[in-house]
Amino acid sequence: MNIKNNECSKSLLNNLFFCLQPIIRNGDDSNINEYELLLRRKKDQKFPEVEFEYLSQNNNRNELLMAWSYREIQKFLELNTQCLLWININPQQLSFNSTYLFLKSLKKFRRNIKIEITEQIPDKGVDKSTSLISCIRKIREMEYEVAIDDIGMGLNTLSFVLENITQISRLKLSLVSLRLLNQEELILLIKFWKLVANEAKLELVVEGIDSEELRVLVSNIGITMQQGFLWENEFKYLY
Repeated sequence: MNIKNNECSKSLLNNLFFCLQPIIRNGDDSNINEYELLLRRKKDQKFPEVEFEYLSQNNNRNELLMAWSYREIQKFLELNTQCLLWININPQQLSFNSTYLFLKSLKKFRRNIKIEITEQIPDKGVDKSTSLISCIRKIREMEYEVAIDDIGMGLNTLSFVLENITQISRLKLSLVSLRLLNQEELILLIKFWKLVANEAKLELVVEGIDSEELRVLVSNIGITMQQGFLWENEFKYLY
């Protein structure tokens, strides 16, 4: 490994942390034990897009990211044995052996960990849906449950979801990028994905809930699992 690149990667990791966004069931925020693991930059608490792109560029850098992630997750789960964490994996990372070694190392926490496949289109490596399908099967063979994140966006199209329907246990619909839709259109879209999930007997989580009005609207459609900044006070932070 190039020493200069190694030191650069470590420097970037020192400026990152994980926070845990709660997943709320049936509007009950009094007994939360399920979270999505979110990577954030310390200085502004935003997703470190540039840093992540660098760290997931090749197997060596990804190995450092995975080792750092493992340490942070292990520390948290050893103290919070009842918590369930959903860990995001980028399709780019699925082309690296270090990702699968990371997942293997976490198998002792398998009851506490489930995997979300993000929608981002990789620059290289996993560049076809058929390849990604085989990667998801490989994760399932490790006995992890898998969710498809941000359905309808990027790689996670309707056809991709349907092709993987027997390999997944959860769909996640983000409202963040759908704000241009009017309320009627938004309701129809949520109902459509609810129908897809119900037909396949999958859980559906609606993300991006940032107001009481939106929470009520989504609840009235019959969505019992939600997450978003409305519950920001319930976030946990890992430094």
